[in-house]
Amino acid sequence: MKYERFIEENLKIIDKNRKEVDFVLNPVQRAYNTKMGKRDIILKARQQGFSSFILGRFSADFILKENSYSVVVADNTDNAIGLLERVKFFLKSYEEKNNFKIPLKYNSKYELHNEYNNAKYIIGTAENNEVARSKTITNLHLSEAAFYPHFDKILASAAQAVVPDGYIVIETTAHGFNKFRDFWIESERGQTGYNPMFFNASEFYSPEFLAQKRKELGRQYPQEYPETPEEAFLTTGECFFDLEALKSHLGNAKEDFAKSL
Repeated sequence: MKYERFIEENLKIIDKNRKEVDFVLNPVQRAYNTKMGKRDIILKARQQGFSSFILGRFSADFILKENSYSVVVADNTDNAIGLLERVKFFLKSYEEKNNFKIPLKYNSKYELHNEYNNAKYIIGTAENNEVARSKTITNLHLSEAAFYPHFDKILASAAQAVVPDGYIVIETTAHGFNKFRDFWIESERGQTGYNPMFFNASEFYSPEFLAQKRKELGRQYPQEYPETPEEAFLTTGECFFDLEALKSHLGNAKEDFAKSL
């Protein structure tokens, strides 16, 4: 399926000015659309639009693909509800654009079931370590995964339920040196089977916007709007060591590792 075409022809979105507009992919969404595989990790700056694109992609399958089973895992309950509300808005916009009512067998706070094609769309939270373990999943989105209290347990339960030709995307901003950061490093080394992709802030935001955010956030700015993965991970929380020295050391270590391969 041409997901980019489906999204732009059939869905609307609420923009940053709180207006309903046609969902036209932004440059970063479009870049990911050309690079995406079956097992992806996206490390990113804030609010670049990845969740919206992924939710739109899953919505296409929910509407058109028989027996598809899409699962989104949010970091907390409030975000889970917000993500499903966004999905419901996508479905509503599809109905309006196509003059067609999607027959929903279930329509709850956490689950949608398309009676026409038996497709399901589930939103869970990382507060449940066993989320989706017993399901047969075709699409899995781990949203803000670095903030999960037990990232490794969620990965073991939900990801193992995905069918062999299914799609998994782990998408997040950084949150310090934790289980997600370990998994990112292992993925960079080719040890996990996942494709790590970093999208920096300047690929999406204007210099003027970033200059203002730098003033507002101070030391936390690189975590929220990083230019490198190392910068994102290092600037979370308090650190005893000099951050610039650590960044330099990590850069040298990566070069030495690459030369040793």
